[in-house]
Amino acid sequence: MWWLLAGAGIITALALIWGTYHWRRCNQVHHTLYALFGTKAWENALRTSLHKLRQYEEAAQAQQAFLAEVSHELKTPLNILLGYLDTLTQGAWKDENVALPFLQKALSQVHRMESLVQDILLLAQIESGGWLIQPEATPLYPLLENVWSELEPLARRKNITLRTPSMEVQDLAVEADPFALQKVFKNLLENAIQYSSEGKSITVSWELSPDRKKVKISIRDEGIGIPEEHLPHIFDRFYRVDKSRSRQSGGTGLGLSIVKELIEAHGERISVQSQVSQGSVFTFALPACA
Repeated sequence: MWWLLAGAGIITALALIWGTYHWRRCNQVHHTLYALFGTKAWENALRTSLHKLRQYEEAAQAQQAFLAEVSHELKTPLNILLGYLDTLTQGAWKDENVALPFLQKALSQVHRMESLVQDILLLAQIESGGWLIQPEATPLYPLLENVWSELEPLARRKNITLRTPSMEVQDLAVEADPFALQKVFKNLLENAIQYSSEGKSITVSWELSPDRKKVKISIRDEGIGIPEEHLPHIFDRFYRVDKSRSRQSGGTGLGLSIVKELIEAHGERISVQSQVSQGSVFTFALPACA
């Protein structure tokens, strides 16, 4: 029986030796892992990686949502265009009283899609860094005159007048990209015309800040106004307060998004105040020319 006891003792000793080795090895691995991963630097790196992953996921989701919105916006005028052309090809082109109006309506849908594509490309260029602003001394009043001369036929149909800044500030100039500023003025003034009733007026004003470093610019209309619950979203892409009316007016739903991007490209912000039936006022500032 002694050899059984000896064997059991050897096995017990080996088990103790293995257990001690395993404990020391696990303890060593634990310390190694803690040295590698248990530090603040690792925690910060892990937190940063998780944050970037969330950003990538959000960017991917935003891109998918944007593509879905673009597809939806293009689908509407495309279906209308196909409907007109289909009717014409089935024989309506032979009737002069039908052919010309249908062709004119089809052409308006083509222009609508063209405007949408141009706005999408501009937004993509701005956000990707492919289009950078080139600030220069830009006189405000001549730029306003040029934009209004382009929009005046639209305003004349509704008997809408423009109130311009007083003579004392008409010679003010800002350090801004002329193309970007013209786009901002055109989008804001076009919106003001579209959402104003007949016989109303639009007021454009600007003033030098007390420290003379910036020019504060405001565009005020006497239109239908924007309900308070919509104000936080009006600069979002394709956001429309009144979807049916916006589409009927030919808007792309990207105008205010582009305005926001262009103003922010100058390092500034745009704000809006509005009341239903009282009109809206959009305000932003730009660096003043020395």
